[in-house]
Amino acid sequence: MENTEKMKSQKIKSGFQTAAIIILTLLAAYGLANLEVIRRARAAYLRGEDFFVKHMYKQAMWSYQEVQEFYYLPRTHWVDDAAEKEWICRAELGDFIPPEGPLDADVRQTRPDYEKYKAEIAQITPVGDITYEPAPASADELKGQKKKKN
Repeated sequence: MENTEKMKSQKIKSGFQTAAIIILTLLAAYGLANLEVIRRARAAYLRGEDFFVKHMYKQAMWSYQEVQEFYYLPRTHWVDDAAEKEWICRAELGDFIPPEGPLDADVRQTRPDYEKYKAEIAQITPVGDITYEPAPASADELKGQKKKKN
């Protein structure tokens, strides 16, 4: 009788130990996955910073968007910083800054963080994107230029 009770208590103890090991393993895997996402978010943000310093605003904006789209969970300061820098890049490029018109209300709804950075980006004078050469003029454009010269 005593042996059966000892065996039952050992099985229960063994079951709790097994359950504890499984739970700790799952928590460790979850924690490591979060650390990997945070590491990737930081790497993408720093890549965007490198482009930003070189005044390659379009590439920087893409890196900041990568942080916001792919690495937003778990929520870290990298996502918030990337959102701010994306708006600065857009202001530098003169791209996608919604005015106060009725057609741009959709943009302000899908990107509520615009209001947060609106005052800051209003002070930036857009510059042209110098990271690529424009397409050559078409035949019609060349004809128009010749007519203007005459």
